[in-house]
Amino acid sequence: MLRHILHELEWLIILALATLILFLMISLLTIQPVIATITETDIAPGRIHCRSEQVLTDEAGHKWQVILFTQVDSSQDTSLNLRLSGLYSSLKIQSQKPLVISTPSDRRYEVTNILLGKSPLASIGQYNLKKIVSKLPTFEVLLEVPLENGKSTRLHIPKTVVKEWQEVAAKKPSASQKLPPGFQLVC
Repeated sequence: MLRHILHELEWLIILALATLILFLMISLLTIQPVIATITETDIAPGRIHCRSEQVLTDEAGHKWQVILFTQVDSSQDTSLNLRLSGLYSSLKIQSQKPLVISTPSDRRYEVTNILLGKSPLASIGQYNLKKIVSKLPTFEVLLEVPLENGKSTRLHIPKTVVKEWQEVAAKKPSASQKLPPGFQLVC
C-alpha cells in the first residue's frame, strides 16, 4: 500500500515539474522584451526633459548608470548630454581627459567633460554629444571612460541603446507641449 502511494506521489511530482517547464517555455516565447524606453517630462513651464537611461556593466564588472538626456528651454535651445555615474564603486572619473567613443568602423570621437571639476561626485562625468550622436552607426559602440588613476574603463553600448540615443536626439519637442507627469513612450 505504501509503495503504491509513493509511486503515485512520484508521478504527481513529475507531472508538476513538466507543467512548470511547459509554462516557463510558453512565457519565454510570448514575452517580448522592452527594447527602448524614452521618458519625456515637463520639468518646468516651457522646459521639457527627454531621456534614455540604462545601467550597464563595464569590462571590469563595475556598474554604471548611463543617461542620455536632452533639454529644451523656452528659447528653443537644445542640449544633448551623456551622464555617466559609477555605481557602488570608488572609481573616479578624470574630468580633464576626454571620453573616447569608438565605432566598429574604427572611428573615434573625443568629447570633453562639461562638469570639469564641478561634478557633485568624483564618479560622475557629463559629456555633450549633440554633434556626434547622429554620426554614430546603429551598431554597438565602445566608451572609454578616463579614470583618475591614469587608466580607463570600457563600456560596451549595445546597438539598441545607440538607436534609442538617436531617437532622443531626433526628438524635437516644442516648449509649449504639456505631457502628463511620468509619461513614458515605450518603443
